[in-house]
Amino acid sequence: MKWAPKRNRDGQVQQNCWVTDSGYTVALCRLPESRYPVTRPGGELPFAYAKDRDEVVTIIEQDQATPA
Repeated sequence: MKWAPKRNRDGQVQQNCWVTDSGYTVALCRLPESRYPVTRPGGELPFAYAKDRDEVVTIIEQDQATPA
């Protein structure tokens, strides 16, 4: 799974925010500990939170395997 930096409408890179090759948006939030909110393609709110990048991949793969 490849991740590319997410860009805003003006084409500027948004820090700590990526888009996967399948369209999921992933951001890095640094609270007391780091968290990665994951948003489905076309979604506005995260549907899951991961503790690290490996867990992000697992969450996305499970979501893709679940029939809509």
